[in-house]
Amino acid sequence: MNKKCTFLATAFLTVGTFMAHATDVAPEQWTAGNYYYLQAEGDKCLSLAGNKADSVIVKEITPESNKASRDSALWEITEVGTETATVVYQIKNKKTKQVLSFPASATTPVLGDGINKWAISGGKISANGGKMVIGIGANGAVTFNTEGTSFSVEKPNTMIMSPQDLGGGFSVFQLKFGGDYQGADLFADKDLIATSVSGDKNFMTLQVKDDESFPNGVKKYLGVDTLKTEINDALDVFGAKFALDSTRTVVRPNGRCQHFKFVIDLQNDSLSMFVAGAPDVNGDLSVDAEGDTVCIVYAQVADTKVLTVSKFDGEKGQVKQGFVPLITVSRGTPATISSGTGVYFLKNAGTGANAGKYYIAQSEFMGGDSVPSVNKSRGQWYIKEDNGKYSIVDRQSGSYFTDTKDAIEIFAVQGMENTYLFGNDSVTILKQVVNLDDKYLGSMYFTAQELNDKAFVLNIIPGASGVSLQYASIADSILRGSDDKDIAAIFKLIPSDTLLVGGATALDDYLYVISYKLRGAFNLDTVSYVADKNILKLSDYLPATSFAFISDASGEKYSMVIADNKDLGSGNVSMNFNTANLEMTDKEAYVALEAVEAPEYASFADAHKRLVLNNNSLVMNPYTFFAEFKKEGNEITKAGYEEENFSLWVEQDKNVDGKQLYFISSGMKNGTNADKARYYLSAKDTLGGRAMFLDETVKTMKDSPALFAFKTAEQGGYYLENQSELAKTTGGKPYLGVVNGFATMQSKLDDAVFTVENAPAPTANEEVSVSEVQVLSKDGEVIVANAAGKKITLSSILGQTIDTRRASSDYFSIPVSTGIVLVTVEGNKTYKVVVK
Repeated sequence: MNKKCTFLATAFLTVGTFMAHATDVAPEQWTAGNYYYLQAEGDKCLSLAGNKADSVIVKEITPESNKASRDSALWEITEVGTETATVVYQIKNKKTKQVLSFPASATTPVLGDGINKWAISGGKISANGGKMVIGIGANGAVTFNTEGTSFSVEKPNTMIMSPQDLGGGFSVFQLKFGGDYQGADLFADKDLIATSVSGDKNFMTLQVKDDESFPNGVKKYLGVDTLKTEINDALDVFGAKFALDSTRTVVRPNGRCQHFKFVIDLQNDSLSMFVAGAPDVNGDLSVDAEGDTVCIVYAQVADTKVLTVSKFDGEKGQVKQGFVPLITVSRGTPATISSGTGVYFLKNAGTGANAGKYYIAQSEFMGGDSVPSVNKSRGQWYIKEDNGKYSIVDRQSGSYFTDTKDAIEIFAVQGMENTYLFGNDSVTILKQVVNLDDKYLGSMYFTAQELNDKAFVLNIIPGASGVSLQYASIADSILRGSDDKDIAAIFKLIPSDTLLVGGATALDDYLYVISYKLRGAFNLDTVSYVADKNILKLSDYLPATSFAFISDASGEKYSMVIADNKDLGSGNVSMNFNTANLEMTDKEAYVALEAVEAPEYASFADAHKRLVLNNNSLVMNPYTFFAEFKKEGNEITKAGYEEENFSLWVEQDKNVDGKQLYFISSGMKNGTNADKARYYLSAKDTLGGRAMFLDETVKTMKDSPALFAFKTAEQGGYYLENQSELAKTTGGKPYLGVVNGFATMQSKLDDAVFTVENAPAPTANEEVSVSEVQVLSKDGEVIVANAAGKKITLSSILGQTIDTRRASSDYFSIPVSTGIVLVTVEGNKTYKVVVK
């Protein structure tokens, strides 16, 4: 084949124009190894879908279509025999190498095993004896019917390639020459990096990967050199050699000698390679290519094929001298980030005013010598790899590093470790150990279980040196700072709202802040900010204020900011050292939260329990099923209450955000021994707030009124909290109390504090369980019951030991000052009580 007179001539004739389907090709010219369009009306061609490679569609091929798009619409047509005297063909896609094949029963154009031999006649593409004919429906979709659509087989025209076309979506590619050419070693089998030339349409510069610059930083480019190979009868540029050189702009400018263009024959992917200019090596070395295009050719010099260039004779449609070599292209090896997807700091690696500074946005930097923190989103970048390209998005504002929102190709900067070209910026990347699953980076966050188990002391961190740590305390309901640990206020944190504050959201990375309300550890009073007085107040009537705790760079202290109305305020909680009041300030101020053991809700294993209130125990009246408070021996209608009547079965149900819920039941019906039928303590709002025991169907009710939690009481013991009543927005009475011996539901916490004792199972001959240790408080003393002989240790809420004694009886009293006291019983556990 004389490529000098065929493909090359076609390439020149089509430069500047576009004809997607130049020629209707007759069947006898369908050549194995060549590819063709199956064209319907206009520029619509049968194709595979780009996003779903097994779906057959029709699409337009336009001048803007890239090579991948065109390849998906090109087909190899190979004769495979005859059926019913008709020649049939196999049709194979150029891009995916998939054969056009459908199941015989197919109703949608999705490739699959089945019919794969096609007759192409009279403009119809049919199979299975004409039962399956490819057509285009009214909505533009491919259909199967007996009518079909007229298709013609068209030879594709040539295409001018972009860097991304050459590299299969990347700007890195390799060239292979179909022969042994002297001088081709500069190009062949090397990763070449192509960069489009601004203002020189369709041309690009070429650099050799990992050899892009000289030691002094000057860039190297492939191009036509002034040196030449001596060739007889050589004209003008013929004989010029190639070189890897810098770009000269003054003496013998060579810029256009380094600008290349590639034109591909889409039928077989053979390339022709052009250069924008070449020196006249047989004249005065001037470069004058205006109006001409210089083609890469080879010259036969004795037994050697020498790679060189030749001008093109437009009148004859061929190069003036030499022969066009066979050149093919394949994807190269793009630069990769070896440390992969993750969180990085990005440092400017240039030489300008921002050299060495860290990026916080595309063209914004941290000030001075500031360095980002792993504890804050500012200055963190999420780099995510996607099929060899990278998305680079900052975690504070969610902005991309480059103008495009697509994943980008990156280029390693020669001689600089971990440094890449992102767009036009040279950037050094530093991977950080940051957990992308931590959605609360930069703020304080607690799990539901932690919030249930812990209470918190609020510490004010002084901004001035020499000032001791201050503890938030309460004086006349106002929050004040104090250096006395023993009077520190203890708070429960109640989640208020979830605020989206950052993250590389385009990459499904979200950062949130949880705001909290501060509530008294053992009451329902909450902290409110009183703006007109600039104070924080613990109140049972003011609306609670929501706060968020925002970390500093060290992650060890936090700014406490107001977070109402789904927004973070600008002020910080601080201490006024003149008044000792806590207030809001615009100045930098920090706090810390010190956790103390204070489970808000108890957790018991399933067991028989006795629930005691003021020396009376909760019991089911076996005749009326009302919940009542009685003592052993109290009379029932026909008998007296016995020990087994007070044994209630406490069984775990679900756990909701760290709060364990229970069913409390009795089987003592009609005063007999334990019955198989069980009755469950329930809130019964139709009986004037009385509680009563209902049959087991109450367990399956939605928002069952039989679900209770054991809420820790300030003075020790528990409140019985009903969940269905608690969930009511108005009129709820969630707490079990007593009125005239009857268990009734109350709207507020009162003195109905239960102690929970182990109880025997209500069977005839079972032994009584050992009494449970109980810790109670009275005015000025702590009482420990059922702990004779055990060591008792009293501590402050902050862990300081107050007193240690050994209990000498089962009702042991220890005097102690007022306040919150932790009581640790040897061999048992630690109890928290408030001594008044």
